[in-house]
Parts: sequence; C-alpha cells; structure tokens
Amino acid sequence: MKKLGIIFALTILLAGGAMGLMSLFSQAQIYAPPPPRPLVSPWVGPNTPWTFYNGDWFSQGVLYYFFGPQYGWAPYYAYPRVYVVRPTHWYAPRWNAWYKANPAHGKHFHHEYPYWRAHQVGRHYDEAFYNRHHHGKGRGWHSGLPGKS
Repeated sequence: MKKLGIIFALTILLAGGAMGLMSLFSQAQIYAPPPPRPLVSPWVGPNTPWTFYNGDWFSQGVLYYFFGPQYGWAPYYAYPRVYVVRPTHWYAPRWNAWYKANPAHGKHFHHEYPYWRAHQVGRHYDEAFYNRHHHGKGRGWHSGLPGKS
C-alpha cells in the first residue's frame, strides 16, 4: 500500500510539472520570435522597437521607409524619396489589429515622440525638422549604405 501511495504522489508531481511546462510553451507561441537583427524589417509583438503609426513605420522614434530590396529599410533622408517602395505587405492595414489589441504600445509611442502626432503617410519633412528631433545619433547616421546614393 505504501508503494502505491508513493507512485500516486509521483504521478501527481510529474503531471503537475508537465502541465506547467505546457502552459509556458503555449504562451510563447502567441507571437513569432523577434528577428535576430531588429532593424532589418518591421515586426509587431512584445518588446518591438517598431511602431506602425498613420501608415508608416518608425523604429525607436525614427521614421523608416523601405527603399527596395537593394537598399532595404532605412531612415528618412537616407536615400532619395524616389527609391521608396511601398509594398502592401508592410504597409497594409492589418497591423492596426495588433495595435488595437495592445493600446499601451501606441500610448508609449505618443508619449516618447510627441512630434509625430500629426504625421500622415507620405508627408515630407525638411531636414531641419528631422535633425532637430534626432540629434545625438552621430554624424552621417542617415546617409544610407556607403557607396550608394
């Protein structure tokens, strides 16, 4: 009888541990893991540096555009605007669903970067505006890839 009690107790302990592990794995599957290089492409989810706001992507408060497969994602003023490519995959309204489900992310963006409140898609900013709000990034930070203009 004693052996049966020990086996029963072990079964309960093992089943409880397995249930705990299963719940951890299920929570991790809600969002895709962040990419290894976060500035390569935008993504949504916990701890993302990216924000999709009024039709454009921002990374840590810096407006980014997709300049095609040759140049990739780069800050505003990195390349001439004629190189901007707007694939619907990255600029589609489907991202708004994530932001509606996670309103704290948008509130944090508004609090940290209030100068983007009036931003609308396609709006052009002069370089003085852009440099005023992104000072301290170092010289030439928005110059694009070396040897490409």
